[in-house]
Amino acid sequence: FSTASTTTTALRKLPRSSVGNMTTTCTFHCMNVKLAQEWLRTCDEYAKYVQKPFSSVAPSQIWKCHQANWGDAYKEWGVLQFWVGLIVASVIAVVRVSDGKDVIKVATDLSIRVLVAYVLAHFSWFAVVKKKGCFCCFIACCECPPILLVWGVLNMAWGMLGVVDSLRDMGHGPFLYVLPALQAVYSIILFYSGLCCFKIWTQNGSDISKPFLQVKGPEGEQVAGSKV
Repeated sequence: FSTASTTTTALRKLPRSSVGNMTTTCTFHCMNVKLAQEWLRTCDEYAKYVQKPFSSVAPSQIWKCHQANWGDAYKEWGVLQFWVGLIVASVIAVVRVSDGKDVIKVATDLSIRVLVAYVLAHFSWFAVVKKKGCFCCFIACCECPPILLVWGVLNMAWGMLGVVDSLRDMGHGPFLYVLPALQAVYSIILFYSGLCCFKIWTQNGSDISKPFLQVKGPEGEQVAGSKV
């Protein structure tokens, strides 16, 4: 902590103008309770979006490559991602029950799939739209505009791989045509979500210059900072 304290003291001595002129600020959060609470406080807001799909962007408009607000478009694609994920999970459950699988295990798996689909949709919306670039892994989180590019690449990559996977499963039985078709739709949603990430990044300046890096602790307090 002595190094962090020294770095923080040095940072405070910097003129405000030198810090303010830095074009990109990247924040590394370590066990930041306040950030987790901020995400939890958006649960009611996002639940309303899930209940009313296409409330911000009409179905005929969402497919277009020109949007008035790419954040709203990403939100709607996330909602669609959840509902399609719910349908896919339900179809898988029906198939497994028809194959004689244990009903309790199938119901448990269905619940987990639905929960994961919702959490992923909600968290990605929070990370991309609310925080303008945020990526979390267990107890750590990095908040930085260029991370929008990471979300964009991951979404597009998952989308393209999903299309290939769905085509590979075609022709293995009449019942299995449904799942590949739904997987293809899910992949298209992911691809468009990735496109939205790129557009949001572009609207925010497309900055990938060397950032000013700050580290925040569990309570959101800054413990270190430096120019990368």
